[in-house]
Amino acid sequence: MFKINEKEYDESKLSNKGKSIYLKLIKIAEQKKDLEILTDYWTALLSAELPKEDKKKDEPKKVVM
Repeated sequence: MFKINEKEYDESKLSNKGKSIYLKLIKIAEQKKDLEILTDYWTALLSAELPKEDKKKDEPKKVVM
């Protein structure tokens, strides 16, 4: 069973073309999940390599009058 437009359908009742499309969508969903995992991994690696901010920049600046 799968749901489209808030209605449930039985994939076994699809035409051959419908079954093929359904299987392609399942495969794409799996690939998307894999890509999200890879994106998170590489983003974490990049974040670890970003330059650290200097502590002096974080201190409030004194106003001289």
